[in-house]
Amino acid sequence: MSVFHLKYRPSKVTELDLPEVSDKIKSIILSDTDFQSLLFAGPKGSGKTSAARILAKAVNCLKPKEAEACGKCDNCLEIEKGNSLDIMEIDAASNRGIDDVRSLKENAYLSPIRLKKKIFIIDEVHMLTKEAFNALLKLIEEPPKNTLFILCTTDAQKIPETVLSRLLKVNFRKGKIEELKKSLEKIVKGEKIEIEAEAQKMLILNSDGSFRNLQKTFNEIFLQFGNKINEEQVKKYFVLTRGEYQAEELEKDLEGNEIKVIVDKLEVMAQKGVDFGELRLKWLQYFHHKLLENLDRQELKRWVEILVRAGELEKIAMIEQLPLELAVIEMKTNPSVVKTASPSDKGERIEERETKKEEKKITDDSWKEKKIEKEREIEEKIIEEVAEVETKEKAIVNLAQVEEKWGEVLQSVKPYNHSVEAFLRAARPKKITSQGLIIEVFYKFHKEKLEEAKNRKIVEIGLDKVFGGFVNFDCVLADGNSKRVAPLTVVNNKEDKVISESEIYDVAKDIFG
Repeated sequence: MSVFHLKYRPSKVTELDLPEVSDKIKSIILSDTDFQSLLFAGPKGSGKTSAARILAKAVNCLKPKEAEACGKCDNCLEIEKGNSLDIMEIDAASNRGIDDVRSLKENAYLSPIRLKKKIFIIDEVHMLTKEAFNALLKLIEEPPKNTLFILCTTDAQKIPETVLSRLLKVNFRKGKIEELKKSLEKIVKGEKIEIEAEAQKMLILNSDGSFRNLQKTFNEIFLQFGNKINEEQVKKYFVLTRGEYQAEELEKDLEGNEIKVIVDKLEVMAQKGVDFGELRLKWLQYFHHKLLENLDRQELKRWVEILVRAGELEKIAMIEQLPLELAVIEMKTNPSVVKTASPSDKGERIEERETKKEEKKITDDSWKEKKIEKEREIEEKIIEEVAEVETKEKAIVNLAQVEEKWGEVLQSVKPYNHSVEAFLRAARPKKITSQGLIIEVFYKFHKEKLEEAKNRKIVEIGLDKVFGGFVNFDCVLADGNSKRVAPLTVVNNKEDKVISESEIYDVAKDIFG
């Protein structure tokens, strides 16, 4: 049985779905400049990895024709079969540390085994740690001869500027309707599938501009309904995967402040096995469209932002419907819920509206000034206290003492940054070594944040306040599934407090707002 997104993956430069990317790749191949470090940046499913593989084949082809690989020589056949030891694809989300980059570096300085060039395709490169980026910087700054580095990312903003400045960037984007239709028609023709025009349109509109999403969804519908597909079948598929809760219905429930009704509906859908990521995307597309129709709708803008943040929470939530439930509850906490402008709103005089805007601006500016001043005070306090901590002798502690006073550590940290305290609430002291305290962390994201220089200093201040001296610490990820958090007991002077799973969700909400 064919897997559409693999079978119909582009294999030539001219087959790439985005024409401007095809042109850019062609110009790179034909250029007199020997580019060795590239960055492919763009949304998921836009063709970055496919383009990287096509480029790898083109530069190694023994009989290239213009910018295209011949597809018949030994090198092309070896690459197409995935057997080449000179083509390495690395997932930076799983191999993100400095040791992983050092291993890559050692490999890069070895000559190619069979091909002309050794190719390193690093996917989701923005997930590398700061130390790993520093190690990678030297490698792409002075790359070994006969190597090509292709870094792929969905979030180029997270890549350090020092690294970005050494890369030739190729921008990818979401597909337009006509481009997505063309991609879909390749499969329709190749598999001899009959599909109604309206069914095609529905598929394309629900793909979020992703070629891969479109192909995977079409594959699932084909497996479910066969090679004759109509609009009703496609609609049925999306109801089963995204639930029957239409965005229009949600909008009415939000207007009526029916929060319990919304949560109850989400719980019912959870029992049916609905894909809540797909449901959130469907809602986001609907409200985004409404926002574009009326950019002055501040309450609508806020709801769209909340839905976007819910997508971040999806990555760590163990209860699938929880991110959307929290999103709805958060919207409820503000009186400006999503609603259609009433006649009285439309009839409000311009002078009154402008006055309100000016008053709000003054209030916002005043609040921002106070917030900045408060942050400045905290920064100065941290710098002052860190300098003092660093002059102190190392505190002698054992694991039992740290566990007993962990609640006090959390309370000492909280005044400096409540998010750091939230990260520590989802962690626990694991052991004491000759190097210091080892803190067990259950999420990679939390570990990254706690290891940031500013946050590390805040934790050191908290440890000093409780134990009266400098306590060095390191973070390690918990063994097994990093999302699994066992209930912890935190003891302080006043009470024993059990950190339950529900509080772990509160931690996530603290982080993402």
